[in-house]
Amino acid sequence: MTDHKVLIGLAETVALSSDDESSGWSDVFKSDADTSENDSEEYDDDKLFFPLMQYLIRLRKKRVDDYLHIVDSWTDLEFKNRLGLSKNTSYQLIDELQSSGFIASHKFGLKPLEPKLCFYIFLSFISSTETLIPIATRFDISISSTFRVIRRVVAWLLTKLNDVIKWPKDLNEMKSICDAFETKTRISNMLGVIDCMHVKIEKPKNATEYCNSKGYYSIILQATIDANLKFTNIYCGEPGSMNCARVLKKSPLYNTACQNASALFPQNTFLIGHSGYPLLTWIIPPFRENKRLTSSQKEFNAMHSNARKLRDKAFNALRVRFKRIKYFSVYRNIAFITDTIVAACILHNYCVNENDQVPDNEQQNIGRL
Repeated sequence: MTDHKVLIGLAETVALSSDDESSGWSDVFKSDADTSENDSEEYDDDKLFFPLMQYLIRLRKKRVDDYLHIVDSWTDLEFKNRLGLSKNTSYQLIDELQSSGFIASHKFGLKPLEPKLCFYIFLSFISSTETLIPIATRFDISISSTFRVIRRVVAWLLTKLNDVIKWPKDLNEMKSICDAFETKTRISNMLGVIDCMHVKIEKPKNATEYCNSKGYYSIILQATIDANLKFTNIYCGEPGSMNCARVLKKSPLYNTACQNASALFPQNTFLIGHSGYPLLTWIIPPFRENKRLTSSQKEFNAMHSNARKLRDKAFNALRVRFKRIKYFSVYRNIAFITDTIVAACILHNYCVNENDQVPDNEQQNIGRL
């Protein structure tokens, strides 16, 4: 006799198929049943199954369509608080994703997941700390398909890294950044703030290497930030036990600056960093606090400290908008975690470019569906 649990499972795999495609599957099953002339009972069971399969297909498609309709019906504030981005920014990215080729346009005769749905799945993942199970349930697809969609969207975003997170190219752009910093901090020739952020992860195999000074496991994001809170350079993936100076020396930024500092920092421009960074021609830490500091040195330290608050604003915006960056629970694949953090940084810059502001703290309490 036909195992109807298996048949229902097969029905669910084609749940996003169109009605015509579903009919094609139905014909295949009917054809198989017709050849089973010696088993009339199985044939009768199958005749009962086909309407059930059609019903399940339509039901699942309706649930997904209904949820997409709900998402589209949110106000921009609701949308941003639930998914991290504004509607306008999301729709722009969805259009780019659709033309990218990263989302399959066919699925062996089945209807593929549309780019809008894929992007909403990814945003649901990166804007929360939920596991894949509730996300898969919400969008009514399998857990494996959910993870596959997330990896595809991350891979697509990584192709945009060099176009979205980039060092200022010419003197006019650099002057504009320096002028913006001088207006905000009163420090001239400042091209950016450099600092590191720890991203909490589950205990990995080589746990000691990833245990940081605060006693939890993490990987490190190093970033340089301009006056508008955009990332101009990032380096991610080093284990949490490293300090900022060691991460810096392993980064491509350090290697490039050592070979040709004037190319990255012309006309005496520089970055500022906390006291854990070395004093270089292109990195200026604060004066070490002691009783012999002059009044001008103390004043510089005060301006230096105020300027580094821009680092806090940028990293906090990243955490508030993309809550996954606070803590990667369950996931232990360091490469996937690193790629996802970089993807979040890319989206952060998109939002800055589109003037897509992070919601106020009071608005973060709006619940999720």
